[in-house]
Amino acid sequence: MSAAAAPVTKFGTPGRYANAIYAAAAQKNALAAVTDDLSLLKETLKASATLHHFVTNPSIPRETKASGIVKLLTSAKADVVTKNAMATLAEGGRMHDVFKVIDNYMEIITAAKGEVNAVITSAAPLPEEEKAAIRAQLVSFLDKGQTKVESVFKVDASLVSGITVEIGDKFLDASVATQLKKLHSLLKTSI
Repeated sequence: MSAAAAPVTKFGTPGRYANAIYAAAAQKNALAAVTDDLSLLKETLKASATLHHFVTNPSIPRETKASGIVKLLTSAKADVVTKNAMATLAEGGRMHDVFKVIDNYMEIITAAKGEVNAVITSAAPLPEEEKAAIRAQLVSFLDKGQTKVESVFKVDASLVSGITVEIGDKFLDASVATQLKKLHSLLKTSI
């Protein structure tokens, strides 16, 4: 794997842009700067309805979006890689994908650090002891080169009971809702 190759490959149009941004940033030794720039851009887009509208509105010409986003990033002292990437996104008519591109890039950065994100969803809030036990168990799901698990716990009452775990590209479903669906499907086909 070359120095500029991403540790994971993202797919789809937003993924291809994220892979290219990572490669360009790695080549220029600007991974940290670009990560900071994209984090700030994402937060700014979320905070400003006007900017969000400007970026996602398809009736605004691509050239206008490209020059506007470059001006914004220049005023924020963003790295040239970030400015070029966002200008390319705008010129390609893909600014509506900016959040997906940034999220994909952040996932690549996380993987480059040897980290993996885990989302644990339960039907009800879990006690701290149970969360600690789940965190300890998640380590056994790490792939080669992965060293750390960042876990986020969510609650979804529709699970009825049990949990689901999404870790990297793996999905484990130990929820009662899924078991009930399977049972219902089996009953339906046998009748």
